[in-house]
Amino acid sequence: MQEVIVILLFVAAAIYMGRKLYKQYKVESGCAAGCDSCAPPKKEFKLPGHLKS
Repeated sequence: MQEVIVILLFVAAAIYMGRKLYKQYKVESGCAAGCDSCAPPKKEFKLPGHLKS
């Protein structure tokens, strides 16, 4: 009986991690061409004068 519980917990953990990885790498919108036409605009970052070398 203990083996069945351990196997069920292992399968549940594997499903949980697999689903989490799938959601992380799933393409939600936009094209997959990779041409950056769908990319958001880049923010310009300026260093304060006292931090410039």
